[in-house]
Amino acid sequence: MIKLRVKEIVKASRGRVDSIDQNALISGFSIDSRTINPGEVFIAVKGDNYDGHDFIPDALSKGAEGVIAAEGGSWSARHTIIVEDTIEAMAEIASLTRRKADIPVVCITGTNGKTTVKGMLSSILSRHHKVLTSKKSYNNVIGLSLTMFNLDAEDELAILEIGTNAPGEIARLSAIAKPNMAVITNIAEGHLEAFHDKESVFLEKTSLLDFIPPTGCVFLNKDDEFLGRISPQGVTKKFYGMQEASDFRITEIERKKEGFSFLLNAKKFTLPLEGVHNVYNAASAVAVSEYFGVEEEDIRKALEEVTLPGMRLERIKAGDIVFINDSYNSNPGSFASALEVLEDASSDGRKGVVAGDMLELGSRSGELHRRVGAEIALKGFDFLIALGSFAKDMLTGAIGEGMAPERVHFASSHEEAAEIVKSMTEANSVVLLKGSRKTRMEEVLKCFTSCYTH
Repeated sequence: MIKLRVKEIVKASRGRVDSIDQNALISGFSIDSRTINPGEVFIAVKGDNYDGHDFIPDALSKGAEGVIAAEGGSWSARHTIIVEDTIEAMAEIASLTRRKADIPVVCITGTNGKTTVKGMLSSILSRHHKVLTSKKSYNNVIGLSLTMFNLDAEDELAILEIGTNAPGEIARLSAIAKPNMAVITNIAEGHLEAFHDKESVFLEKTSLLDFIPPTGCVFLNKDDEFLGRISPQGVTKKFYGMQEASDFRITEIERKKEGFSFLLNAKKFTLPLEGVHNVYNAASAVAVSEYFGVEEEDIRKALEEVTLPGMRLERIKAGDIVFINDSYNSNPGSFASALEVLEDASSDGRKGVVAGDMLELGSRSGELHRRVGAEIALKGFDFLIALGSFAKDMLTGAIGEGMAPERVHFASSHEEAAEIVKSMTEANSVVLLKGSRKTRMEEVLKCFTSCYTH
């Protein structure tokens, strides 16, 4: 990481310090006492179900150089910094780290596809550059700060994912990251408890544009009903999509045995991923890579080797059944994309959906679950199994569009859902698992595997 002196950390975090040497250099930060390295500073973050202050003694016993805490205590640390809010302190220290690095930073946001685009772009650019990128889906204040703490003097650029579940969070994260470039993938119904409608989501996501300098560039999905209407005036904007007006135009999408081939400005690329939505994700990654001057052949090779993170359209065979495990998260837009993948999947057996709740949709939760259920029925899938607080809404939507009652099932647990899958499938069936992270829909697959494949 870019090393910081204790006195710089104190100033950035607006804390008060008890230190044996404020000129001492700090080698890193951690919020996890289990993995902290000797010489690092432990930041005591307080979450919904834990309080990092309880783990300060453990961190110090493992060689922590110091502590950043929000309350007083008697700790035998070389440096103790007391701050008003440890998460805010993290953000300010991360912002300081960013200011010390004169490198291009690309921020990626949007309702769906952020992590995938980040992975694709990192795969391409890291072939010739030392790239800092967010781990997993580290896209909130804590995750972004931890990523920035890993910034190294040798890094040549950073690719960061930023998300939101409350108004103002994109601006807050952008102020930390100070991006030179941005990608906005799409605007869909997500986190509606906070944003109420897609227009509100649009305004939140596009607040990122306010942080792009005049010398920067923004890449936008032209085919998105909201992003496509953004004026080309102001900061440089490049649009990708199938519309003729796109700067990077997608044409001739062709389904392959595994994935797709497509043309982007008449250049052919192959992508070994399911879902047409991933063609759009790839197009944005190609566009940014070309902006950085990456050769076409290098982009092509990197895309041919790209993989998705776990639990995102992950194909897993359990016995003679294929599961499409898309359990990482869910909202109406990503559910629609997953249903297209299921629809395109080759199968000699049945096709069905096991659905958990789509969370954080606010007052429209019932309506949106009914809409997804209706879409499942209209696509003609063989069965629907739903579990969760909004399961009956989804089942109602399916029955309302003509799905036979004997083909829709409510499950009270992952185990019961697995049992129903067994009763509804035959050899070579394909089953989609989809739900928000908290619903842990991958547990259905675990139950099915342990009970029915031995």
